Amino acid sequence: MALLEQLKTSTAPLKPLFSISIVTNLLFLVLSAMSIFKLPPEIPLFYGMPKSNAQVAPSFTIIAPSLSSFIFTTVNYIAALKLNQQYLKKTLAFASIAATILSSIATYKIIFLVGSI
Repeated sequence: MALLEQLKTSTAPLKPLFSISIVTNLLFLVLSAMSIFKLPPEIPLFYGMPKSNAQVAPSFTIIAPSLSSFIFTTVNYIAALKLNQQYLKKTLAFASIAATILSSIATYKIIFLVGSI
């Protein structure tokens, strides 16, 4: 309970960056969930892997990039509340933004290149 109280009352470092990151991740989670039915049964989620069956995954795994980025951002936000050093707080905030941007691009590319939207 003490952590929840601290989250409500404290001023987080670079709070707008964390807010933008969380909202963007949630929007892409909703977009991913809605697009599952328009995607083929298998999608190239791991397109960085060598060209083989290791690249493909079931279509419901399209939420994985946004979900992992959301969890990463949440953990960074909580860690930033606990730290005292401004440099580390800024590093966590910008790492969250970078993870959000990269996961959003990956999700967007997969949905609009493979899906029939």
